[in-house]
Amino acid sequence: MKEFKYTITNLILQYIVKYELAIQAINQIVIPSPLLEQTREQFRTDDIDKLGELISYPIGYNKSLAVQRGQVMPSTKMKLRIFTNYKNIQDYIDTYTAKSPLKPSIELSTHINKIVMKGLVEEWDLGKIKTFSEKPFEQYDMWYKYRDYYPTLNTEQYFNTIFKWIVNSPTGVHKLIQLSILLYEFIDKAPFYAGNQITSISTLKILAKIYNLNPHNIIPFAKAFFLINEDIESAFKISKGKKDLTVFIEAVLYSLSLVVIEASNVFTNEYDTKVNIRKHISKDLNPRQVKIIEYLNSNSRITRQQYTKMMGVSFMTSYRDLQELLEKEYIQQRGKGRGTFYIIPDLDTLEEDRLREEIKIFG
Repeated sequence: MKEFKYTITNLILQYIVKYELAIQAINQIVIPSPLLEQTREQFRTDDIDKLGELISYPIGYNKSLAVQRGQVMPSTKMKLRIFTNYKNIQDYIDTYTAKSPLKPSIELSTHINKIVMKGLVEEWDLGKIKTFSEKPFEQYDMWYKYRDYYPTLNTEQYFNTIFKWIVNSPTGVHKLIQLSILLYEFIDKAPFYAGNQITSISTLKILAKIYNLNPHNIIPFAKAFFLINEDIESAFKISKGKKDLTVFIEAVLYSLSLVVIEASNVFTNEYDTKVNIRKHISKDLNPRQVKIIEYLNSNSRITRQQYTKMMGVSFMTSYRDLQELLEKEYIQQRGKGRGTFYIIPDLDTLEEDRLREEIKIFG
C-alpha cells in the first residue's frame, strides 16, 4: 500500500483528545430509551438540515424533521428523495455491527451508495464504479470537482487496501486519522458514478460506529463538514499540492471535534435536566405531578381542564395537585377565569413575582 505522508501535530493530538473525552462523557451516561430517541431525533434532523446546505440543496429544518419522522408528503417525495435515502442509511448504520456480513470494504461503500442514489439514477448505475472516460452524475455532490484523474487505477483494489489498513493496522495509527485519510481518498478519487460525497460521509459514520467513535449513531458528520466546508476544501487543495495530508487531517478532526463536543454537552444537559431532576422531584411530588412537570418541559402550557382529562382524576384532585405545585413554585399561574393556564416559570419570573408580592404587602 502507498505511504500516506502526514505529521502528527499538536493540533491533531488536541482534537483527538477532545473527541475522545467527549465520547467518553456520552458513554458514561445511561440515558433512558425515550430520552435517547428524542435526543437522537434532534441530532439527526439537524444533520439532514445541514446536509442540504452542504450539497447546495437546502430544505430547511421543518422538512428535515418531516424526513426524519417519515412524514414526507407524496407530493414532495421525489424532491426529498436524497434526504429520505440518507435517513435510510442512518437506519442501516443503526443495525450495523462488527459482525454484519458486509465488512469494512469498498463493497460496504458500494452498498451505501446504492441506498444513497436509489430512485435518483438508473438501477444499473447504483453502486457503479465509474470508468475513467465516463461522464458522472454530479448532482448532490459538491466535492466532485476536486477529484483527480487516475486512468490506470484499479479502484476496488486500491480502496480495499485502505480499508484493510484501517481494520488491521499494525502501526497503531489512530482511527480518527485513518478515517480522515479515507475521506481524502474518497474526495481525490471519487470512485462512484454518483453520490460520492454522501457515500463518503456515510462510510465514515458507519466505521466510526464500529470503532466506538459514534455512540448511538448520533454524531452528525454531515453537519460537521458543513460547518467548515470551505476550510476543508481549502485544506484538501493545500494537502494535494504539497502531497502532505497534515493540513487536511487537522481540518477534518477540528470539524468532527466541534460536533462531538456539542453532542456531549447536549447529552449531559438533557440527562441533568430530565433524568436527575426527575429523581429529585419524585421524592417531593406524586406521580401525576411528576408527569405534568415533564409535560410542561416540552409544552408551553396546560389548563386545569386539560390536566383533569389527561390524568383521569376529579376536578378537585386536579385543583389540589396544581395548587401544591404552585405553592412549591414548580409551576406558575397565568390568565384569569376560564383563561387560566399553568407554565414552568424561569428564575427571573419567580423573582419578579416575589417583588410584586412584597410591594403589595409593604406598599
